[in-house]
Amino acid sequence: MSTPDISKANTRNRHWLRALYAAGLLLPAGMACAESDDTKQAAADRPASDAAQAGKDATTDIYARFDRLREQGALVRLPPIRDTILRDTGGMRSALAEHGIGVMLLSVNNAAYDVSSPVPASPQRYNGQDFTASGFQQLLITYNFAPRGNDQSQFILGINSAAASWEPMGPRSKIALSRLAYYRTFNDRQWELKIGYVSNLLEYLGTYTGGSMTGGTQGLSAVIPFQVGLTRLPLAAPGFNLQYNGKNGFYNKFGLQRSVSPDGAQAEVDANSKGFRFRTPGSNLLLINEVGIKRNASPTHQSIWLRAGVIQNWSNYRRFGEPTRSDGNRALYASGDVQLTLPPNRALPTQGWYAGASVHYAPQDRNLYTRYYEARAYRIGTFRNRPADMLSMTASHTKFSENASDAYTARGLSSADAMTTMTVSYMTRVQPGIYLSTGVSRITNPTFSPRMDDVLNLTLGLNMFF
Repeated sequence: MSTPDISKANTRNRHWLRALYAAGLLLPAGMACAESDDTKQAAADRPASDAAQAGKDATTDIYARFDRLREQGALVRLPPIRDTILRDTGGMRSALAEHGIGVMLLSVNNAAYDVSSPVPASPQRYNGQDFTASGFQQLLITYNFAPRGNDQSQFILGINSAAASWEPMGPRSKIALSRLAYYRTFNDRQWELKIGYVSNLLEYLGTYTGGSMTGGTQGLSAVIPFQVGLTRLPLAAPGFNLQYNGKNGFYNKFGLQRSVSPDGAQAEVDANSKGFRFRTPGSNLLLINEVGIKRNASPTHQSIWLRAGVIQNWSNYRRFGEPTRSDGNRALYASGDVQLTLPPNRALPTQGWYAGASVHYAPQDRNLYTRYYEARAYRIGTFRNRPADMLSMTASHTKFSENASDAYTARGLSSADAMTTMTVSYMTRVQPGIYLSTGVSRITNPTFSPRMDDVLNLTLGLNMFF
């Protein structure tokens, strides 16, 4: 469901935003790198009896090099290059890696259909009422500058296309920019900086189950951060993110971003179809700060990811039933995911049962979605011969704005006060780079207005990484 229309907002912060972006372009680009002669000699001196191990080590080294060429700085993971469809077919990635270039093509596709209401509806009111499909395709290219110890600097370019059979499931975009940024770490990766055109869905929040894009998103109605202007794919906006990495997994990530249009995601695309515009009508400065603890699983301890954040947007939003507009918008959120069990052999420590929960908040006088609560449980490695499959169970409750409900009642229109969703899904790794998800969702009040009967959606997701 799209957020309500609002009129053009004020343009304060314009000069500050431009100065911020111009300053980012003055960052150093780095130097070219060369392979050490000592490394070549060490390989030449290796005994012939170690040939088999040498082959394994060489394969491991080349894929580790490929993974270093993936986009850096995101809290949500893309699959390793070893787990892609093309991997190093024809030596293509090896040839590009010689020049510091990395490439990944990804395709994320979803469909839903309500089997409890098979009669076609006009107009369509909710996802799945008619067969509903959406697809997102992205080409991601990176260029790594010369490394300095463990630190890294990288240029990132993303081009994407998005389609949806029902507009509120969008936005729809033909060919547009999804990333154009410079990434740099400092002081042995204690500090991470990304500046340029960014898409912050992968940088904050952690809305992907299991922390990876292969697992798909959590609750489909967890839209509050994007309702208040945070960028998500396929959208990008000028901004920068600065992350501090402390001890024992502690981090603090701070970002400034040009807000998405207060008219919503599709209005942003309509005003900025190619994604290169520095400003769009009504968009002003957005600030986000997230603090958390993120420790990956190991043979000796479970994974844990706790995070909480605040979003402040200085764009003006129309308020329900009020003649004046707001002086901004804001959201608060908190989430946690904890691994409960480790696999017996500890060979793949990410396997096991996990539990998680999320809470999101936004003011109800200017936002249709005002509260979001979610509880989830999932298992990675469902069977011994299915080490990458994932079973997930999610329950969510979304509270609609009372102000919006009052405004609709005054016009003689019915509305719901909340939406509740129960979802069970199974994601299977069909082969390297191909993940198929199937699920069923029971939804109470699938749309804000008009009030409608409960639905039973069958869902299908196909994620492919090349």
